[in-house]
Amino acid sequence: MEMNTIIGIVAAVAIMLVGLIMILRKPKPVEPSLEADLHINPESQQPVIPRHVRDQLLQKEVVTTTERVEPSLNTEAVVAAEPVAEQTVEAAGVETKTMEIEQTAKVDEVVEAVAEAEAAQKDETVAAEATIVSENVEATEKAEESKAEAELSLNPNIETVAIEEFDGESNILDVHLHEQQRYDDESALATAEQIIALNVYPNPRRALSGDKALKVLLKYGLRFGEMSCFHRYENTDEPSALMFSVLRMTDNGPAGFDLETLSGEQVQGLAFFLALPNSKAVTGYDMMTSIAGLIAREVDGKVYDENNLEFTPQLKEHWRHHVIDYRPNQAAV
Repeated sequence: MEMNTIIGIVAAVAIMLVGLIMILRKPKPVEPSLEADLHINPESQQPVIPRHVRDQLLQKEVVTTTERVEPSLNTEAVVAAEPVAEQTVEAAGVETKTMEIEQTAKVDEVVEAVAEAEAAQKDETVAAEATIVSENVEATEKAEESKAEAELSLNPNIETVAIEEFDGESNILDVHLHEQQRYDDESALATAEQIIALNVYPNPRRALSGDKALKVLLKYGLRFGEMSCFHRYENTDEPSALMFSVLRMTDNGPAGFDLETLSGEQVQGLAFFLALPNSKAVTGYDMMTSIAGLIAREVDGKVYDENNLEFTPQLKEHWRHHVIDYRPNQAAV
């Protein structure tokens, strides 16, 4: 450690000790002066000697006269003056307290007046700001109204033309309708020759609500579309081939979803189906069986095939080979 650092630490400690000594040292009491002016009692015309002065005189007399103490001629006057001195001190104390109370009351009055003035000034400021804001709002509303009137007002010099009904032909409209019809005709659902179906039924003790069914379908990438079905495509983020679709099970068999009433209904089950022929039939089948199993686990249910047999691994392989061996225009097995 450097010498300057040590010297600085020692100086700081010394300064702190000196400061503590000055703080803890009691102030030396001020001894009352014996040379102060005496107060004369107007009734007895005798001097009024304060008690602390009398104590000092007595102490000096005791020190100087150790053998004999001479009686004082004014002892009776001094004794008589003691109550007068005490009364004078008490009166002075009462007067001091009274003056302090009056000063405190005056200070309180001044503080209250200042607070009232500040409150009044704030009220005036708030009122002025509110007036300015209201004037600005009114000016803005008037400007908007005048602008709207200017925009809505028509130029009387513009010539109007009567619109006739369109009875002719449009090549653009014909092409659009033709493309839509071709898309519908070529849809995998519209051209399906065979359906591979799976059914998911929840536990009877835990009914599947419409909200729960909607959540699990959306969770696994299905989207609502044509024929009121939920469809799963190969890629969920871009147009791609249709893998499989899902309907809801009712007492009358599979039916479409009504999104407006689904949240307040109970769903008996979900019907998964894969339309054949399909360019990616095996991929669609594997995806359908996997998602059906996951949703069955979500709703605490089981998966069954189209004959309502529990979908065992053996049945899964059987239907997978059927999809692989399927050829267009092939009769259902």
